[in-house]
Amino acid sequence: MYGNACSLKDVDILKIQSPRHSVGGPYVVVYKDVEQRWAIVALDWDGRPRLGIRWFWGNSGNPLSSGYPTWFVIPKPLTRNMLNGLAINHNIACKVNNYLCGKISGDELKTALTSVSVGSDSVDDGAE
Repeated sequence: MYGNACSLKDVDILKIQSPRHSVGGPYVVVYKDVEQRWAIVALDWDGRPRLGIRWFWGNSGNPLSSGYPTWFVIPKPLTRNMLNGLAINHNIACKVNNYLCGKISGDELKTALTSVSVGSDSVDDGAE
């Protein structure tokens, strides 16, 4: 149903940086669902901390713009509910929330979460 062509390795997910004039980072994979093939990342959108989401199915996933993989940026009013609805460790959620509130930078978030377990996946595991 979902297809397997798109990589769900964290390193590949974090390579998606389109549109380049608006996206900073992405810094970390906050959550990914390997079975349904989607992921949420922490990124900067026009210089502001946000969450982005996309599907990783078929040859290119979704969303796309002019044939390039892009992120759907979660509107700020939905961000807290989305973050709270994820099955992630409370400490990780707190660090992501600190990033979203501007208390830490994306690079500080990345450093804080390096090698920290996110659900059944690791932030930098590279596993599919």
